[in-house]
Amino acid sequence: MRIATMQKRCVRLILAVLAGATFFSPPLGAQELEKIVIGHSNIRNDTAAFWVPKELGIFRKNGLDPSIVLITGGVRMTQTILSGSAPFGMTGAVLVASAVASGADSVMIAGITNRLTYDVWARPEIKRGEDLRGKTIAISGFGSSSHVACFLMLQHFKLDEQRDHITFLVVGDEPTRAQALIAGGFDATIVDPSVSGPLRNKGFTYLGNLQDLGVPFVNNALISTRRYVKENPRAAEAVVRSLVEGNAFMLNPANKARVMSILAKNLRLDPKDADKTYADLIAKVERRPYPNMDAVKATIQVMGSRNPKIAPLKPDDLVDLSILQRLEKNGLMK
Repeated sequence: MRIATMQKRCVRLILAVLAGATFFSPPLGAQELEKIVIGHSNIRNDTAAFWVPKELGIFRKNGLDPSIVLITGGVRMTQTILSGSAPFGMTGAVLVASAVASGADSVMIAGITNRLTYDVWARPEIKRGEDLRGKTIAISGFGSSSHVACFLMLQHFKLDEQRDHITFLVVGDEPTRAQALIAGGFDATIVDPSVSGPLRNKGFTYLGNLQDLGVPFVNNALISTRRYVKENPRAAEAVVRSLVEGNAFMLNPANKARVMSILAKNLRLDPKDADKTYADLIAKVERRPYPNMDAVKATIQVMGSRNPKIAPLKPDDLVDLSILQRLEKNGLMK
């Protein structure tokens, strides 16, 4: 009898301990989620590559709890990744090439925008590309994607920075440049169509879209360091997987309303602007988000003509396709 009573007390004690352990321990899902920081250097529609999987819970499904953080300007974004403050970020091949040429550990692990999407906008009195002679053009930073894109834009208009006395002015990210052009701080700039609305509405001169140049260009890619990818393979694959799954969601026409609502929320769009912004985004989204290797090669050639340290680089020096290739082999990008 006493033995039976003692057995009952032991069972109660064990149940109480287990109940307490369950009460004080976080849920299994919360234990498994890895907190990471993912940066982006501009507020524009292709940042939906991060916003959509965040809003839909795709990152959480893949074991991540990311903070999506604006780090203004590609140069600062690259510095943040190199410092380890954010293991992942979105910026262009231009800055990866500059970092690698200087001996830094920087690598593209997925493509986001494989084309020059910038609109060229100028003060109302400027009517043609050749009118940019002697003018000031705003960029995000020297050596940035916008800086190199402006070189290509000037080539298209048969202009030369030195010969035609054109000055570059560092102003900031694209929304900042658009507002500063309206305020009259300079003569022209390039911004993504998704942030061109205020310039269009204020009567500024549209000189064209750089995509018409037909020049391949990795305007935005998912960036990390080779060391982080090697030491944190699960997190790196989870981020790329989430991006791929988010792209698949965006490319499904049945999800248009949901994607538009995410764009409107993050870009603070009026409903009338959301449809155009959505259409512009879908034209950029890659079902198989590989960085365009021809574009990487073109970037090296353009930058190498101005920076001898970049000229010897090869596309493979800037890109690691192993995660994308593994995901495709496993059937994720069918």
